[in-house]
Amino acid sequence: MIPSYNSHILSCYSLDSIIWTLLTKGRIAVCTFIYLHANLLSSPLSRNFALAKYFTFPTIFFMLPYKDIFIDFDDTLYDTHGNATLALEELYDAFHLDRVFENKKFFTENYWEINENLWAQYAHGEITRDFLIVERFRRPLSMGKGANLSDDFCLELGEAFLEFNCEKTGVVDGARELLAHLKSRGYRLHICSNGFAEVQYRKLDKVGMTDYFDTIVLSEQAGANKPSSLFFDFAFAETKAVPESTMMIGDNYSTDMLGAMSVGLDTIYFNPNKIQLFSESNKDVSPAVPTHVVHTLSEIQQIL
Repeated sequence: MIPSYNSHILSCYSLDSIIWTLLTKGRIAVCTFIYLHANLLSSPLSRNFALAKYFTFPTIFFMLPYKDIFIDFDDTLYDTHGNATLALEELYDAFHLDRVFENKKFFTENYWEINENLWAQYAHGEITRDFLIVERFRRPLSMGKGANLSDDFCLELGEAFLEFNCEKTGVVDGARELLAHLKSRGYRLHICSNGFAEVQYRKLDKVGMTDYFDTIVLSEQAGANKPSSLFFDFAFAETKAVPESTMMIGDNYSTDMLGAMSVGLDTIYFNPNKIQLFSESNKDVSPAVPTHVVHTLSEIQQIL
């Protein structure tokens, strides 16, 4: 597999290798035939390029189109649903919520339905962070019997939940392998997340992923959430990336894909549950169709 280089310049390969890449990857942006001295082929391209003598060995210069990769964190790399479910079960036991609910399943299922709706509202600026933190516990508690629905109790639950959650180490299948692959290819990697700062940094550290990333961009810092263009404007400023050479990877169609496409980014939609959001027959005419759709993270290694 031919590596990518971020310096805009490039690497030198034999003609048959480049033709193979053109045919199988379709990722060559610039192609120029030149003739180099044979000695140059065995040394780094950066050495004394001006001294190269013309020779009869055909080579080709190329540049891959992406330099920066924006990556969502929750449920793209970090197994948010799996880890949080374990944390909810611990919370249920620690606060004796069996007094309120018949079983854990009833509590966790209602929590997830409510939490996902609240996060969707938060992403579009319809509710505040503080409202989300309280209501994601108050609303499921209201479905039980005799629960304490006060702000203080809901906040106490929320703090304990985050502590339990931040100790979990589950990641999405293939996440570590993908990050190692992207890093080895020379891409600059940037987390782009709507998650809360005090939680995201801890989770990244806990699963040992912090060092893979050049930048961590969070919505609280940006003053706007994905899918807002303001979030991406902030991300471009923080990372020094530009839309033309940046790819967005994420699992949320509404926030990750639509947000990235609205500012001109190519996208990889990670869709492990194979959710049908658009018709493949409209792919050529719909501007809301991601550049790529994958069902496993390992598939991304064939794209980047």
